[in-house]
Amino acid sequence: MDTQLPNQTKTFHPRPSYGWAWLVLMSIVISTLAILPALATGLSSSSAVLTLIICIPIAIAFLVLAVWFPTLRYELEQDQLTLRYGPVLKYRIPLGNIRTIRRRNLGLTIWSTIRFPGIALFTVPYADVGNVKMCATAALNNILLIETEKEKYGLTPADEEAFVVA
Repeated sequence: MDTQLPNQTKTFHPRPSYGWAWLVLMSIVISTLAILPALATGLSSSSAVLTLIICIPIAIAFLVLAVWFPTLRYELEQDQLTLRYGPVLKYRIPLGNIRTIRRRNLGLTIWSTIRFPGIALFTVPYADVGNVKMCATAALNNILLIETEKEKYGLTPADEEAFVVA
């Protein structure tokens, strides 16, 4: 446990990772792939302009996700667990709905949302367990998988033992 707030919320932080670097790298790659053709054609091609219009917002989104990386946390209250990542991701899990908690290595699929080494966010399909709502600093290995009747959640608390005990 990292901090305890006055309202009895216990906040747990994730395992350290360089997931933010992958998000920055993706932003740079997407920007470069959009800007180079535009520069080569001098913006005279409508396809180059369209590529810029589509790719630059995506590159900015990856950069914003990288900026929010330090906000990833798990908040345990008396009746619920909340997984947070900036203002874009908030999963609330009523504690009474939790059926199992176990550490797993998840099977890779080619389909993904945001899943890179060091970060996995949003709903990610996995070969062996199906869709998992991820808020983690790892994509495949040593994921703490929380299962409810309807959903599965993947997280990576730094102090896993204290988290499970709490």
